[in-house]
Amino acid sequence: MLKKGINAARNTFSVIASGVERFGSTVAMAMVLLTVTDITLRRFFNSPLPFSFELTEFLLVIVAYCYIAYTTSFGRHISVDTFTARFLKTTRNKLRTAGDFLTIILFGLIAWQNVVQGMNVLKLGTTTAILHIPKYPFQYMVAVGSALACLVLLFKVVNSLLEGTEK
Repeated sequence: MLKKGINAARNTFSVIASGVERFGSTVAMAMVLLTVTDITLRRFFNSPLPFSFELTEFLLVIVAYCYIAYTTSFGRHISVDTFTARFLKTTRNKLRTAGDFLTIILFGLIAWQNVVQGMNVLKLGTTTAILHIPKYPFQYMVAVGSALACLVLLFKVVNSLLEGTEK
């Protein structure tokens, strides 16, 4: 019963992560169009967009943190198992669960500190130099992406622990 609830919650967060990933893909396409436009204007008209670097930085933050939860939910991060491939499957699973638990702590700290920093940046009213875009929404984007990845991993770890206790 508990395992079904956890799997249902994990699936729900995977669906949310997929939606966030689609948003990130759209932002990635906008970033590509901005970069191509900037390069074209620079190369052929010697007139680059003065704000392209500033905007690309923020778009890259959005893209990166939109994909983190998605790749986490489907286990698509790059991994090298040269060393652990020689271990027993149960040992590998325990190491993976321990690594996921440490990653939960790391993403939790990243989310927490970006909320704190976002509040500071909001209070100070910090904006970008050229476009005067407020910086705090991007701090919160990092926090949301990290928190979502944290939740996806939490359900993965709990599910893994429950599988281990059913034997």
